Amino acid sequence: MAPWISMHLSVLLSIHTGKALAIFLLVLLVVHVLHSRKLKFTKQYKNLPPGSFGWPVVGETLALFRTARAGRPDSFMRERMKKYDSRVFRTKLFNEPTAVFCDAEGNRFPFANEGKKVTVWWPSSAQKLLGSCIITIGGEEGKKMKKMLAGFFSPDTLSRYTETKD
Repeated sequence: MAPWISMHLSVLLSIHTGKALAIFLLVLLVVHVLHSRKLKFTKQYKNLPPGSFGWPVVGETLALFRTARAGRPDSFMRERMKKYDSRVFRTKLFNEPTAVFCDAEGNRFPFANEGKKVTVWWPSSAQKLLGSCIITIGGEEGKKMKKMLAGFFSPDTLSRYTETKD
């Protein structure tokens, strides 16, 4: 073999070896960062209910849409209740971490403790879609508005509306 060919081959091999080493180190760094973030996350949020946040950014939103499109959105909840053996599970919907309560007792807790142990909020996507309205207003103002509306939907008031209509 000619000396200039062996010299070019050794240069090419050293370049490819350098690139391979750089790629290997980059992959190793990414794996280390992801692993350390996972450890930090699990230590920081160890009191969360069972569940999964799914894919980055979209979470489990696509799975919810898939079941809704098939005409059975409740199957999304049932699958997770069965999978995690729990009436409360965590997930990520519309790019927001979410705790889902699947029974009356679980749903009673946030409403009974609003402003005490629980802060009610809406995902930014819902706020953008709905704007500022009775549903998305929180805090004291939201409480006052909801109490005012509750009077319009009491059984006595509703029965008066139906008598007037009949």
